This record gives sequence, structure tokens and C-alpha cells, in this order.
Amino acid sequence: MKYLLVLIAGGLSVLSYSPFEWWYALVPSFAILFYYWSNATSGQAFRLGFFFGLGQFGAGVSWVYVSIQTFGGMPPALAAVCVVAFIFLLAFFPAFAGLLQSWFTRWAFLTRVAVLMPVSFLVFEWLRGWVLTGLPWLSTGYAMLPTPVVNYAPIGGVYLVGLLTLFSIGVIMAVVRDTNARTIIASIFTVAIWFGGFYFDQHSFTAPAGEPVKVALIQNNIPLLNKWDERRKLEIISGYLEASSTHTDKDLVVWPEGAMPEYIENLPPQFWSTLEQHPADFAFGALSSPSSANGRYFNSLVGVSDSRTIYNKQHLVPFGEFFPFQQILDPVLQYLTIPMADFSPWTRPQPPVPLAGHNAAVSICYEDAFPHEWRSDVAQSGFLLNISEDMWFGNSLAPHQRLQMAQFRSRESERPMVRSSNNGLSSLISAKGRVLKIAPQFQEAVVEGEIQPRLGITPYVQYGDLPALIAGAFLFLCGLIFGRRSRVG
Repeated sequence: MKYLLVLIAGGLSVLSYSPFEWWYALVPSFAILFYYWSNATSGQAFRLGFFFGLGQFGAGVSWVYVSIQTFGGMPPALAAVCVVAFIFLLAFFPAFAGLLQSWFTRWAFLTRVAVLMPVSFLVFEWLRGWVLTGLPWLSTGYAMLPTPVVNYAPIGGVYLVGLLTLFSIGVIMAVVRDTNARTIIASIFTVAIWFGGFYFDQHSFTAPAGEPVKVALIQNNIPLLNKWDERRKLEIISGYLEASSTHTDKDLVVWPEGAMPEYIENLPPQFWSTLEQHPADFAFGALSSPSSANGRYFNSLVGVSDSRTIYNKQHLVPFGEFFPFQQILDPVLQYLTIPMADFSPWTRPQPPVPLAGHNAAVSICYEDAFPHEWRSDVAQSGFLLNISEDMWFGNSLAPHQRLQMAQFRSRESERPMVRSSNNGLSSLISAKGRVLKIAPQFQEAVVEGEIQPRLGITPYVQYGDLPALIAGAFLFLCGLIFGRRSRVG
């Protein structure tokens, strides 16, 4: 029964993320996990963490099936096996967190649930963002976007927010179990953390830079299979040019990832002439295979301003844009028909892209889930720019979860984000991480509005995850000191 309850608790946690955003669902979810961890042996704690992971990732990343079966063409049975294996792999991270915290079973209850369990969970959540190219999906801090705690994001990012959240849940559990001097002090500290969030909401590490930038996002909702139909190429290109032609009052026009179903090198002179004669700057996605690439090709963004700048995607999607262990998986790959599945990652440094009189820190699709990879660009840029193709995810949770992560990137860096997607949720996001304008899903639309570029560096942009790791180490040190003073209770 306890494994079933923990499995359900893991699934319940998904309700705290977008599109539901019931952030308070984290409280019972983690309270159930921490309670059972507090009475478990090492083996039981490992299994409990594993079942929690099965519930969380089984409910939260099941959209992978849509990507590899509906749009990837993988046979349903094989796709189901791959998704189950993927979920099992992710579930090992909370399982090892359970094992780690179980080494301190004789410590005080308050210390375990408010310090050791949150630190253990966040350590392996952080590792999940790095191991096997990383999948930082459903990080705990993302769920706190509607709360005051999110305002610690400019200091320590999503992992610091997650750590403070789990600490708060642990303190609540300890107070409910036994109100004493230590739990009262911990409660006061927790209340101070939450009220401190209101202070940081009013405080800024950055300042406005120049005049607002007028933006138009063109969302033409091109079906994925149509995009790579050679017969529709000219129709698609003409559609984007036509939809952009009237926006002569804008400073920047943005098309989504892969908007041009053609190599940049093959786009005709007339196409470039049309963009260069338009009063606005342009940014759009296309394929790139320069002569120096030796047969490789890249998923790219082109910025058209006073000159042309190309940004090539660096962090590719495993099984979507490249295949790890290709020799081993070759018998499986014959079943796949994904048209964009053999990209190469760009491995050399790339500067920000100059657009609309400012530099833009660029990311393509789920690159915006890895802020440590582009912090140096953010420091030199006035705004963030992300282009995406969310059609791969269908009508699932993934596009909403991705938008939530994009909002967090804006809050961490205190930079507005321009986010253009082919099939929905194209949006303008403020430097506080709030959605200013958004397009509905599965419709043709144009998002028009303004963003205010900013300059300056937040602690997160300067130091990355280091403040969160230091905070975790400090809490752990407190556990070592105060946990040993009371080994019962």
C-alpha cells in the first residue's frame, strides 16, 4: 500500500506544473514521500523513491510517446517499450535520492525532512540535468512560478527555488508532528523565506536599456508532415513572407524553428532581398549545411539585421535530432521516419545575435531548459529569443511545460523573452517571467507587442547553479551539526 501511495504522490506532483499550475499539490505529494522515507530502510527508501519517480515521470513525460510514435512513425508496441524504459531510467534519480537520505536514519525528524531529504532530492534532480545530455524536465522549482518563492530565481535559479520549497514542506511536516522550540524557529525562518520573496519581487538586479522593441511573432501552424513535403515548399515560404509584409511598424519579426523548409544556402536572392527591404529585422529557423560542414547539417536560426548572423543549435534532442549509441540502435532506427533526425551539434562558441538594436541570447527549442549553457550570452544581451517546433508534442502537456521553463529563464536572468512556436503558445514574456501576450494552440496567429530590453547581471547569470549548491551544502552542514544533537524524535 505504501508503494502505491507513493506512486500516486509522484503522479499528483505533476498537477503543480503547467498547464494546471496547482503548485500546492507539491505539499501532499512530497509530504507522503518524505513520511515514508522517514520510516524506511535503505532498500525500502530506494524503492519508494523509484515508485515516486515512476508516478511523476509516467504522468509528466508520457508525451514522449506522441513524439516517437505519432510523428516519428515508430510501431506502437516498440514506442511503448521505449517510453517505459525512458520513464524507468528517470525514476532512478529519486530512487538514489532516497538511498542517500537513508544513511541518516538516526537523525532528528526535523533535520531529516527539512534538510537531508530536500538536499538529497535536489542533488539528484541537479544531476538529472547533466547525465546522458540531461533532462531537467519537471524540476521542483518550476512549479513555484506563481508563488513569491520564484523571486529567488535571479539569485540561484530553479534549483534554489526547489530547495527552498522542499525545505518549507519539511518544516510543515515537522510542525504538524511536534511543535517545539526547534520547529518554531524553523517555522519563523520559513515564513521569512516566503515574505522575502515579496521583497525580491520589487528588487531588480538589472535596468531597462533603450526604448521598447516592437515585435511580431508569426505563427502559421504548418502541419509537421506538410513542412517537409517538397511540393509545399514555395507555398510555406510565401506564406511567411505574406504574413510579415504588413508589419512595417515593427522592429523585429520572428518566425519559428524550421520555418523555412530549406537549407539557408539554397534560399534564393529574391527571398533575402525581400527581408532586407522590410523595415523590421527578422529572425527565423531553417536548416544549414555550409560547405565547410563536410556533409553535416545543423538546426539553425538566422538573424537578418544590418547583416546576417547564423546561430546553430548546440544541445540536440536525443532520438529526435540525433541518435545516441547509433551503432547499437541501428536495428531499431530502421522503423523511424523522423525527417529531422540526423543533425550535428555545433561545438564552437557563438556570440549573441544582433537584432533590433540589441543583442539577443538565442536558443532553439528545448535548449532553453539548459540555462547553464547560455549564461555568457545572456550577460551580453538585452533580451532572450527562443524559436520552437512544438508540433512534435501534439496536444500534450509538453508545450505548456516548455512555456513554464521559458518563463523561468526570464525570471532568472531578468530579461524579457521573445518565444516563437509553429503551432501555438508563441508568446512575449516579461523580465519578471510573466506572459504578456500569447497565441492559442493549433491556430494561425500573429502575436504583436513590445518588450523592454534590459542590461545588468543577476547573481544567477554570473554564478549559475553555484548559489543553490552552496545553499544545499550549508543546509547539509547544519544537519551535521544540529542533527547529531538530537538523534531521537
